[in-house]
Amino acid sequence: MPIPPILIAFWLIGLLSLLLLGSSGWLIWEWYDNWVRDLPANPRFLIGGLVLLTLGFLGRPLVLPFLGRKLRAGEEDPRPLTGGTIERLTRPDGTVLHIEAHGPGDAPVLLFTHGWGLSSAEWFYAKQHLGDRYRLLLWDLPGLGQSREAQRHDRDLRHFAGDLNAVLDLAGDRPVLLCGHSIGGMITLTFCRLFPERLSQQVKGIVLIHTTYTNPVNTAPGARFLRPLQRFILSPMCSFTLVLSPLMRVTNFLCELNGSAHILNHFMQFGRQETSGQLRFFTSLGQRANPAVVARGMQAMMDYDALDILPQINVPTLIIAASGDKATLPAASDLMATTIPQAKQVTLAPAGHLGLIEHHEEWARAVSEFAEACLKRG
Repeated sequence: MPIPPILIAFWLIGLLSLLLLGSSGWLIWEWYDNWVRDLPANPRFLIGGLVLLTLGFLGRPLVLPFLGRKLRAGEEDPRPLTGGTIERLTRPDGTVLHIEAHGPGDAPVLLFTHGWGLSSAEWFYAKQHLGDRYRLLLWDLPGLGQSREAQRHDRDLRHFAGDLNAVLDLAGDRPVLLCGHSIGGMITLTFCRLFPERLSQQVKGIVLIHTTYTNPVNTAPGARFLRPLQRFILSPMCSFTLVLSPLMRVTNFLCELNGSAHILNHFMQFGRQETSGQLRFFTSLGQRANPAVVARGMQAMMDYDALDILPQINVPTLIIAASGDKATLPAASDLMATTIPQAKQVTLAPAGHLGLIEHHEEWARAVSEFAEACLKRG
């Protein structure tokens, strides 16, 4: 989910959360210090400190009622996946991948790669809407969810594409559609470059969801201003996050408690069409990701480019864009749709970078229709 420009926003709310607690501590201490010395103790200091302390640790219940819509009839909020067949796949470099399979064992396969900072739990609605007709292969990217990354960290998307190729082997000889969200789409395009022989033979189509063909800094809102900042601000911030990962874990926890992370995701990741349960679930999922792992993935994204491979993709491609995506502008999807030979585009609106969640029924319908067409053609 996070991309390099959004890292700035997460750093800011983390620092503000620490400032909130520091201010509350200072106010309470000032009141206490005057009280024990028999000096005039201003009760406003105590009240103000307690209010800030409460907001710092219990702000989320105050914030959430004003964010997200209510559930519609028959709709469910996401929750952890259950009931699947689990496999642990050890890679040559020591990475251990966690893979779950859901749905009929003899059905065509939809292989899903989640967005950065999340996990395979992202695909709750895929299981709900598609799990009765297709075999769903869901895997956690290295270092996220229940997958373990290698001790020697590889900051290249080619490494992830190799992992995707290994997961694809678990499909056997059944036809497969590759579906990737955000960095999952970037990994899918990198896979197309490295393993072109698997396209059309086994991979019958690909689905690119809210993703880009190049360094996401170049296709984010305000790219003209962000590009000059990459070298001097964005890249160093990723390095600082690696070093200060324990502190970032603390600030992430505080941001979830005080509700600032929910506010940020409501405006930056969603299109303000999500339910409060969806906002709560995906904020919690993202805030629990290892900050060091997230930072390394961001560095890998800034070295990514797949523009030259787009005209060579020889399988049907569904591109799903979001009208109000603040992580990847819809223009990135437009370019891919006009460059990939057999591409079809669907735009969710109004929607943000997690449009596949807030408009899960429309998203699943588009994927289902595309899968049926690809597999019938295949």
